[in-house]
Amino acid sequence: MNHKKYKEWIELFFLDELNEKEKSELQNHLNDCNECSAEFEKQKKFYSLIEKTQLPEPDEKLLSEARRELTAALRVEKNKQQSFSFPRFNLNEFFFSPARLAFGGIAVLALGILLGFLLFNKTEKVIALNEDENQYTFPEEAARITNVRFIDSDPSDGEIEFTVDAVKSLQIKGKVTDPEIQNILTHSILFEDNPGVRLNALNLINTNALKNNDEEIKAALINVAKYDSNLGVRREALKLLRTFSFDSDVREALLYILLNDDNSSMRIEAISSLKEAGERGNGFNQKEISAFKEKYSKEENDYIKYQIKTALQENINNEK
Repeated sequence: MNHKKYKEWIELFFLDELNEKEKSELQNHLNDCNECSAEFEKQKKFYSLIEKTQLPEPDEKLLSEARRELTAALRVEKNKQQSFSFPRFNLNEFFFSPARLAFGGIAVLALGILLGFLLFNKTEKVIALNEDENQYTFPEEAARITNVRFIDSDPSDGEIEFTVDAVKSLQIKGKVTDPEIQNILTHSILFEDNPGVRLNALNLINTNALKNNDEEIKAALINVAKYDSNLGVRREALKLLRTFSFDSDVREALLYILLNDDNSSMRIEAISSLKEAGERGNGFNQKEISAFKEKYSKEENDYIKYQIKTALQENINNEK
């Protein structure tokens, strides 16, 4: 008897993945099989326990940081890809297969409609933001259509079905201190693929807003300074971080840069920032001292080793 099949079905039953015929077959088998019946009761108790267990609500700050870390990691992996190869396919097989001829005709027709839609329906909307407006409405004009994905490409019933991505181009105008503008700039430094755009967004972030210790902006800058693939973007983010108070998050980011950044200028800037943080507070903590010593033993750049040694000596003198 095929117990393996029915044991797999037991799990699918509790996940509601079986159809009515399969459920009926499983029930008939359970009536005659003690082994599978015992497995069913075991799984039943397990899923009952899961339903009764209340999972803790995730911390929003932790989720936000995790998303930023994931975005940064994805950008690093993307930049590691040096080449791109187009998929291989048989032209004769593609163009002269009867099924593909029908699909190709539909695709060409849809593409023609979309191109005409794009060429003759270009719109641009200027949205002005001011301090008295908390919301704004996207214009209802036609959007740019991209990424066509066919769901039903069979025209025999007179209809086809596909999905598209609709993107609207907006021109936004407002003060750099406006919350909406700040949100867009913060999003840009984290998610834009073009390093020039990320750098420009960093340059546009208002320093007065940074002095208010905006936690979202600070978290974004820490993420960019640690993980961005572009040196200029990382350096500008690190520069802006120095306008914040040197709390534990900022100091840990500086340590990470000191220990992990490949660029010597970034490591030197991290040392200078940590020295400033120590001067503003009570010197270096034990974690920072250990990190300095670790980096000193591994550092190949003589100037950086000198800077580390000087920083540690100054810290000792300040403690006396």
